[in-house]
Parts: sequence; structure tokens; C-alpha cells
Amino acid sequence: MGCPKCQGLMMLERFSDFFLIFYAWKCINCGAIIDRTISNNRRKSLAVQEPQAVATR
Repeated sequence: MGCPKCQGLMMLERFSDFFLIFYAWKCINCGAIIDRTISNNRRKSLAVQEPQAVATR
């Protein structure tokens, strides 16, 4: 998987805090982190922006 920010290598990493353990993709080059919530939010925001871009043409 390529990093959307720098096109670097993404590795699956385990993150945890006191109550939650989850896995996310972390870029080896720039440190960007992509998990399921980030991915879903980006997809939703791009879906909202897309019709506006088509209407302005």
C-alpha cells in the first residue's frame, strides 16, 4: 500500500491505549497514519465535494 501523502511504504501497526487496541496503516517515510475511521471520513468528504466540482464546470 502506498502512502497518500508521500507515496512511501505503509506498514500495518498495532496501536493501543488503556481500553482500546486497533490496527492502522503507518507510513515508514512520513509517519502518516490511516485507520478505518480516517479512511471512511475522507471517502465521505470527497463524495460531498465531488458534486460541487461538477456543478462549477
